[in-house]
Amino acid sequence: MNAADQVQDLVDAIAEAAGAPVTLEDRDLLLVASSGHDDVIDDVRRSSILRRRSDPLVQRLFAGFGIARATGPLRIPGDPAVGRLPRWCLPVRWRGVTYGYLWLLDPHDRVRVEDLERLHDALDLVAAHLATRARAADRTTWAVGELLSTEAGSRARAAEELQRDGLLPATVSVVALAPVDGGPAGVVNGWLLPRSVLVAAVGHRAALVVPAPLGAREVAERAAAALSSQHPAGLAVGVSGPVAAGDAHTGWQQADAALRSGGAGVREWERLGALRLNAVADPATLGAAVRDERARRLLAAEPELALTARTYLDLAGSAQRTAAALSIHRQTLYHRLRRVEAVSGYVLDDGRDRLALHLALVLGG
Repeated sequence: MNAADQVQDLVDAIAEAAGAPVTLEDRDLLLVASSGHDDVIDDVRRSSILRRRSDPLVQRLFAGFGIARATGPLRIPGDPAVGRLPRWCLPVRWRGVTYGYLWLLDPHDRVRVEDLERLHDALDLVAAHLATRARAADRTTWAVGELLSTEAGSRARAAEELQRDGLLPATVSVVALAPVDGGPAGVVNGWLLPRSVLVAAVGHRAALVVPAPLGAREVAERAAAALSSQHPAGLAVGVSGPVAAGDAHTGWQQADAALRSGGAGVREWERLGALRLNAVADPATLGAAVRDERARRLLAAEPELALTARTYLDLAGSAQRTAAALSIHRQTLYHRLRRVEAVSGYVLDDGRDRLALHLALVLGG
């Protein structure tokens, strides 16, 4: 049985012993496990389970009751005006350090302090699991950041350290996540990912190093789902191809290029095509390189002309599919394509012109 399953079993056992529904959060207030709830639940608990983390406003509210300083069970009063039920908070401590919080809903004041004291042994086991996980994360977060850095010496030392600890296989994929509206991605809930996935923050982006046997896209989608509630505008996610562990920085460049290739959603390096050029230059530099005077004239003209040209070239010059995609008559399409040539100077029957125009619209539009 893996560690996550063991923690879930402990949470279920605590809920049964206490006669109250239970959730467990780590020190970052990310949801680790939850017992069954029947009909005893409030909006705070429901939101925590659905979002897989406490709402920031709720975090500040509970912090005001002193949960960070508590060394034993702490009763949090309810608030009928907002539908918040009373609950107990049990700090999950190991060797004097708090690694998480166990929450028991108690709307009818049936759970006594002496009931909670009998949970001591189970709580110690939970604390040991959270402490082990937290300490491993503390050791690896720095190393993962170095592994993906631009400094060759740092990368080599990080790879050696992670491989010595059995945390880095020979081949990996790298995932980058960032909110489309800017700002930091936030903390990925590692409890929702396979234990072998390494998680770190690189600048404002979240980074995952995924061992080759795992499906990198599936892991990326799970990480994005865990962060989605914090970013209503959506997350851009890039997934690299498989790379040697010692060359994970290349994987980070690939994932970053995939991330920058569009808006919200998951994009894979292996499927980027010409957009792989984003890995060798920033978008502004690349755009300036592929836009010639002809492209600038077209981009400055009516927007429908550039859209028509892009759609036509994306669909391999198929008039039938382009007209269908744009919901226009084929004669209207031919008229627009003649206008594209007249305005820009590109000759759409010339393969070199088509390539130049397509690159300008894809990379420099």
